[in-house]
Amino acid sequence: MSFVLALVMAIFCSCTETKQERSNTPICNYLYGVEYDDYDFQAGVNFTEKRYKPAAAACSEVRKGNFVGRNLDWYINCDAAFVIKINHTDDHFASIGMGGCLPAFNDSLASAGGVSPVYGMLPMATCDGINEKGVYIGVNVMPTGETSFDQSKWNTGAWGNGAAYTNPSSDKTYCVSYLTRVILDHASSLADAKQLVESINWYEPLNFPHEGGTQAFHWLISDSVSSAVLEFIDNKPCFTETTNINEPSYATIMTNFTNKLMADEQLVQTTGCGYERWDLLHDSYADTPESFEGMQNLMQKVWYTKAYTTEIGDGFFFSEFVSPEFPAQEMYHNPDYKNNEAFAEMFKAQKALFDDKSNWHTPTSTLWYTTHTVIYDIQKRELRVMVHEGLDGQKEYYKASLSESGFVKPVLVK
Repeated sequence: MSFVLALVMAIFCSCTETKQERSNTPICNYLYGVEYDDYDFQAGVNFTEKRYKPAAAACSEVRKGNFVGRNLDWYINCDAAFVIKINHTDDHFASIGMGGCLPAFNDSLASAGGVSPVYGMLPMATCDGINEKGVYIGVNVMPTGETSFDQSKWNTGAWGNGAAYTNPSSDKTYCVSYLTRVILDHASSLADAKQLVESINWYEPLNFPHEGGTQAFHWLISDSVSSAVLEFIDNKPCFTETTNINEPSYATIMTNFTNKLMADEQLVQTTGCGYERWDLLHDSYADTPESFEGMQNLMQKVWYTKAYTTEIGDGFFFSEFVSPEFPAQEMYHNPDYKNNEAFAEMFKAQKALFDDKSNWHTPTSTLWYTTHTVIYDIQKRELRVMVHEGLDGQKEYYKASLSESGFVKPVLVK
């Protein structure tokens, strides 16, 4: 699986704590752009604090050479995605990135246009992006329980839910939801990003096992010459790094399991998801040209419909479909599941729902696909994005750049 930044957006429309209200720029169905000369970070923190709520999601990220590919997977939905462009000020670097699948802020609301305080909060909901210094960061989810198994390390959180604080002596304490924004605003390199992460007291109030369960987060961070995956292990930041940005590794490919657990086969089999997509990306990495087209083709190999909706007799199926009878991680490690009669019936029922598009783009849909694919060019400081897996008539990538005048330009898919 992967990530959707977990903020309760439904109540943003009542917010008045922004520097200025804004409106969006329609790009195509389900995709909009918002550009900022400035934004108020602390106002965003103040408003979103105590309105935080985790959300399940599934994502893939890959770094190769100057390019980063990012798929954001979530249920088939009617939510809007946003290209978020922030201009340089004395307080922060310029950046451009994506905020996607914000619950209750759907396409019909966004397409109505007009001015709304919600746009003042969008920078806080950035889930991936690149800044003027060429630093990329994107966030994915990973299953509950991977961050620490030592209950003695759990602390009392802001809302009594077992939050773990990473650096209590710091004069800055932020929820991990804001980590992507902090790095884009202030990091000029991967080394700089590491120092920032280590200097701040991060907390995730629902990061550890508790009644009901949830997801934790991890991040892919890259600059022009290096790449790393950041995870919080036992309340401390842990980086898996490489300077070989043209080789597949746990520092250049990230889905939804922690690198820390890969050496423990038993833990791997009981925690984590996304192994199927990781393997697909790894196996296709060497043959992927270092180009927009190469990365586009690589990321389309793990579009959710392609990875998980083939026939049962093929190698892949709904292995990320979580149910008490068929846990996702066990299905991956035990291929004989596909010969199980009950699983076959479950799969056929899910596949029939998927093929029947009449219930797509409804608030209650439980079917999944890739809601947006973004290709970042680190050298050019630009992105190209396609929404809703190329469905609903979306047959183009749209480009947004920090260096070019104008906001978004279409790029035809060959």
